[in-house]
Amino acid sequence: MEDKGKIGEEFVNELAYNSFLKFWCYPGPKYENGNKKEICDLLILFNSVVIIISVKNYEFKGNHFRYFNNTIKKAVNQLHGAQRVLFSNSEVKIKHPDKEIEIFPKNEIKKIFRLVINLGDGVKFYPFNQSTKNNDYVTLFDKDSFENIINELDTIPDFIDYLEKRESLFKNKLTLILPAEEHDFPIETQKEFFQFTESIDADFIMISGSEKDLLAHFFKNQRNFPDVLNGDSNGYYLILDGDWNEFKATQKKKNKENADKVSYFIEGFVKNELLINITPFREKLAKALLSFDRLTRRTISKNYFEFHNRYKDVKGLFFGRRFADFEGVGVLFTFYTKEMDLEMINTLNNLAVESSNLYTNYKSKSMILISTNRDHRFLFSYLEKLEKYPKKLEDQIRKDVKTLGWFTNHETINDTEIEFPD
Repeated sequence: MEDKGKIGEEFVNELAYNSFLKFWCYPGPKYENGNKKEICDLLILFNSVVIIISVKNYEFKGNHFRYFNNTIKKAVNQLHGAQRVLFSNSEVKIKHPDKEIEIFPKNEIKKIFRLVINLGDGVKFYPFNQSTKNNDYVTLFDKDSFENIINELDTIPDFIDYLEKRESLFKNKLTLILPAEEHDFPIETQKEFFQFTESIDADFIMISGSEKDLLAHFFKNQRNFPDVLNGDSNGYYLILDGDWNEFKATQKKKNKENADKVSYFIEGFVKNELLINITPFREKLAKALLSFDRLTRRTISKNYFEFHNRYKDVKGLFFGRRFADFEGVGVLFTFYTKEMDLEMINTLNNLAVESSNLYTNYKSKSMILISTNRDHRFLFSYLEKLEKYPKKLEDQIRKDVKTLGWFTNHETINDTEIEFPD
């Protein structure tokens, strides 16, 4: 029989090396400059967000109260302890499997999520959320629900968006979820259920269905939870059984999957162009690209292929460009022909970056450049911090753009046109 702890460790490692979590996951991080003890099962650091995860592999033996008291309570206490260590007055150093030891950036963290994931099967009902000793919100998932969520919300911004909206709605609301089918409630389980609900002396929400069923409502409701739960009633009984399976079969789900297909150009670019020979520069560019949510990746990818198709048959000295800004991150596509040498391409790419900054009034704080030709041979760059140019350089950029008469083709990904001189 496989060791339960090993199963939990394998689950954590599988998450840690998942393509969209890889750069931000720290499996079993230890207090490297302290007692060397493991802080939590999994830590996810993404910009100003930290997700602290406790993974439990509880072998459910029919006693829900033992599960609540032993498994959930212990996991919540572990999360509380992990947060206390990470945000103590002392400096805490941790290590990513692929990096050197680093300092946990506690002063940069603006949002903390706490997750309990139970890998065991067979629990018929359980609290949907919990609170730590400091009344900090804790999200509870079973394995099936969690895996479906990260499969469907398969970018870190989309995953965080779900967690944030889930917490915002359900915080301070005692919620019980019943993922088991109605016929799967034996007499003893029914007794435990009624005993548990009768002991509740507060307003609460009861959800009949699984988290996957709730996720179906999230998608159908334009990525928000049912509005009915925002009312002022002292209790809700939400029946969602089977909604996920129904949603999977809808045209809306199929349309989403078809629309998302083009967006995986981003993942393909990261895998085939950046991860084959990883360097600090390539990692920064990979992280910048993977920081976009799925909808933004869709927009970027669709425009890349439209841009490439427009110019793939052009010959001679020609240089095309297309640009957009996504909340401070500029994305610039350029197209070069086989008649150009590398020096010319690099010169024009630099000018494309500079002119985009200048003529958008430095809208972008950082910029991603992807340069391509008819054969999708890529050159790329990432400028992490963009600053205003001196006036002398601005004047030179305007002069260079005007001098290169054929360098006037410019497009934008969004509807905001950028005026360039003829």
